[in-house]
Amino acid sequence: MNAIINIGASHFLPGQAVKVDINLNNHSSGLIRSRTQLKIVNQGGIESWSTLLRIPLKANQPFHIPMMVKVPEAEGKYVLRACEEESGKKLCEDIPFDVFKPEKSQKMSKIMVYVPEYETSLKQFVEEQNIKAPSFSWGQCMLCSYRTWQRLKNGDSDVSAEIERALRRNMSVIFLDFGPAEMPDVDQQEIDLPFRISAYFSGEAKPETNFSIISKSKELNYHLQGMESGNWNGFDKVTVPPVHMFLKVKGGTTKNLIQTGTNPYRFPVVSISIGRGHGKVILSQLLTDGRLLKPNGKIQGLKGEFHYDPLTVQLVLNLISMSVDNSLLQGASN
Repeated sequence: MNAIINIGASHFLPGQAVKVDINLNNHSSGLIRSRTQLKIVNQGGIESWSTLLRIPLKANQPFHIPMMVKVPEAEGKYVLRACEEESGKKLCEDIPFDVFKPEKSQKMSKIMVYVPEYETSLKQFVEEQNIKAPSFSWGQCMLCSYRTWQRLKNGDSDVSAEIERALRRNMSVIFLDFGPAEMPDVDQQEIDLPFRISAYFSGEAKPETNFSIISKSKELNYHLQGMESGNWNGFDKVTVPPVHMFLKVKGGTTKNLIQTGTNPYRFPVVSISIGRGHGKVILSQLLTDGRLLKPNGKIQGLKGEFHYDPLTVQLVLNLISMSVDNSLLQGASN
């Protein structure tokens, strides 16, 4: 007899209800009166939850059990385990998952983030995270998604002017989900940004399901110690699309923040400094759309779509914090 377990994600909020699919299989020629124990165990081997499944299985019979499991309230690394009650023999490989709650740093709590009116999902995101968000282009950071850079690519001069004003006001400008999410139809695509920054994309790489932070910035690594930053929830865990990003920056400098792939590596998150008195530009190819907003009590599907991911939320909070110089927050209150 064996078991197949699918929980559809790797990272959950404390106490989150998770849909678990369990498939028990009797590969013998006789009846098995199954007494299967399903339990959650922490890194120290301590059991935090368990239930007993009493299911008689006929010869060569599979049995599917969908059920809801509440993950622990305490943050940390856990495994979901299926084993025989009497012998303790495992019926499948342990299913690892993290319990994680995003946290704003003291610095992040001081930052005002402007989100353009048409970026409706990001507006909901800053509201959920209780981030100070002025209704006009002011503060220390401007947060954008693919909706903004697509307008730039289509030649929207109003959006270009708004970004340039923000950078001249020493605001950082962050582009999430930057560039094509799939291999482009043509070999190379180009997006022009203000201050003589151009990004080129070429479809030559496989999608990546993990990445590593290479910046030693405390802000970028805040609250992520011991947590696997790649392998985000949903969409087959893909985090970086199958396109290379190449930059042309005249009069500025670039810094790679995140690395993926094997030598030759790709650098899907880059910080661009364009000169004294101007804000930074952060270009991030990481796929965050659909992973930043809480599911509002709805049970997320197991396959083929993006899922809310608290680690994705944490990294976006950290990108915002890292992009703002400490000198711009002097005198700011919590």
